[in-house]
Amino acid sequence: EVKAKTGRDLKIAGLASFTIYPNIGVSMQDVSLSPPPGMTGKPLVTMQSFDVSVRILPLLQREVYVERISLKKPVFELYADASGRKSWEFASLSTPALVQLAQAAKPVTDATGGLPSEVPSAAAEPGDATSAKLGGIQQLHFGNVSIEDGIVRYADAKSGAKQEASAINMKVKLSDLRQPMNADGDFVWKGQKVNIDADVTTVQSLLNDKPARLITKVASGPLNGTFDGSLTIRDSYDLTGKIDAKSNSVRFLAKWLGAELPPARGFGPMTASGQIRATPNAINLADANITLDGATAKGQVSVETQGERPYVKTALVISELNLNKYMAGGAAYLKADDAATTPKSDATPAAATAPLAAKPSAEKSIEDLLKDDADKPGPKVKGFTERKGWSTEPLNLDGLGAVDADAKLTVGKLLYQNIKVGQSQLSVALKNKAMKTTFDDIQLYGGRGRGFITVDASAPKSAATGANLAFEGIDALPLLKDAADFEKLSGKGKLTLALAGQGGSQQQIMNSLNGKSDFAFANGAINGLNVAGMVRGISQGKLSGLKASPSEKTDFSELAASWTITNGVANNQDLRLVSPLLRLTGAGNVMLGDRQVDYMARPKLVSSLQGQGGGAADQGLEIPVRVHGPWDQVKYEPDVKGILADPNKAMDTIKKLGEQFKGKNAGDVVKDLLGKAKTQPGQTGTTPAPGTTAQPQQPAAKAKDLLNQLLKPQ
Repeated sequence: EVKAKTGRDLKIAGLASFTIYPNIGVSMQDVSLSPPPGMTGKPLVTMQSFDVSVRILPLLQREVYVERISLKKPVFELYADASGRKSWEFASLSTPALVQLAQAAKPVTDATGGLPSEVPSAAAEPGDATSAKLGGIQQLHFGNVSIEDGIVRYADAKSGAKQEASAINMKVKLSDLRQPMNADGDFVWKGQKVNIDADVTTVQSLLNDKPARLITKVASGPLNGTFDGSLTIRDSYDLTGKIDAKSNSVRFLAKWLGAELPPARGFGPMTASGQIRATPNAINLADANITLDGATAKGQVSVETQGERPYVKTALVISELNLNKYMAGGAAYLKADDAATTPKSDATPAAATAPLAAKPSAEKSIEDLLKDDADKPGPKVKGFTERKGWSTEPLNLDGLGAVDADAKLTVGKLLYQNIKVGQSQLSVALKNKAMKTTFDDIQLYGGRGRGFITVDASAPKSAATGANLAFEGIDALPLLKDAADFEKLSGKGKLTLALAGQGGSQQQIMNSLNGKSDFAFANGAINGLNVAGMVRGISQGKLSGLKASPSEKTDFSELAASWTITNGVANNQDLRLVSPLLRLTGAGNVMLGDRQVDYMARPKLVSSLQGQGGGAADQGLEIPVRVHGPWDQVKYEPDVKGILADPNKAMDTIKKLGEQFKGKNAGDVVKDLLGKAKTQPGQTGTTPAPGTTAQPQQPAAKAKDLLNQLLKPQ
């Protein structure tokens, strides 16, 4: 009979029994039902035992009252083959015998229970074949329906998807198909026990392909939630209503759902509420109110699930987005209250803690100084051990491959490493592990900007990054401090960046950067160094002015430069600093990857009090200064070799120096500058020593001699 009705084979391998009192019942053991004709594989269902009992007296009134249906250890195998056929679809559906008996009974005219407005009419709607077929099904009544220790397995040969729910224990209470049904029980999915309590207004609505009200509570370790809405089951399902969900750990929840989030401090507590609509291909959340790790987001979220990976589309207003919580190694940028999980910085190597160069010894001649200058390795030594440096940890950008996305975001505050971004309008496009973040309007360190940043992690163990940004009115000091731990420059102005890099770590990316950058700041200062005081110190024969000091600074009215970046080395040839009584030009390199600088600055003391608008070519006293070393321990040294490269120019410089001296020492310098023969020790005036003939010194010799005296400690 089962074969005739369903096209499948029912096998009863164990004992079977039949009872007639007090209820008519059938009990079967070791039961199985085969897959549909033409499909191979495991039976659709197997069970240890199957028990059904029907009350006798209602049968005499041509009503069917099922007292009990009990399934012990059932195993349901839901399988879809490569052609799309499903094991749970029946080849032909004829009305079961119990339904036929119920349909022969007289119509029931009363309807009780449930929500009155949602109890469907017992009569079939005209033209509704399904309703006509099930017109008498309301004559079926149920007592207790239970499943004990069941298993449901699902497999799709086309997509490769596999799921299993085990240890299913469920009790269903249903008086008849027109009345509300309650299902209460639990099951285990992916190692987690899930408790479920569901109420459906009428099963008959579902059988008639009409919406039924569904109220569900779900409780589990990864997720707790409630749903209150409607459910429609036709070819698939359509779920619409209000949802409230809570998870103590999004990381745990994501892993439970099959996604591995990148190692980071974030992805903690989360709540979500809103109006949801869920179908097999999409989930939409309107009026969303989401909290994650203390931040809030409100707006719309939709997820399409039929593609290779979920496609997320959002429009959200976010209170705060701390990216450090969601990137590998981000704990290093978090506050001290998380010190237990914050990586400790590397010990400072001895090379980086060496004191600033001491003043040259009084016994050294100018030739010694020149030799020292030529022999110094300076910052060009690539193997310099970094004190802090860029991270060498491999980048973990697997999270970019979890979804594709298009997001429109309004963010109250955004944090990335130490960089702090204010109110911003931005959009994020993510596809195939390639992300582009476009900043339509961004508030940054007192200014505003726009542009975009790209990250392409489609290549294995590497990422291609790029940035094209322009800012106006930003404060240089806090920006450079947070972005590069550089505190040598303050001022307010504009900055443009067009950079690209690639690598498997932060350090590799910084060493691979290529592009351009320009900046122009006004009314600021170079911190840690008084350039004007330094030049004045040299003019008085002192080198003490070359030492950096946190309390020193060089104020400026204008500071501008353009940079070309190649393989992590930023080169500049047009530095311009203008300030009253001071002009400064410069050229050189900044090694971004090694966090080193090798730069030749040319400060010039001038007589002009003009700041902005003053010319860099104004006549004055110029002393080239070599700036080199690690960013956090820059050294400043006079370029003696550069001064002597042009003897005539050196003489002019020395003349300027000599004019600053007072008293006898200054007079001796002036006499020599005027071409007087240098007297030997113990002699006066221009009379040559006995047996000698006075010979005028050449400009280079005079320069060396005077510089050798001027550069001695005073």
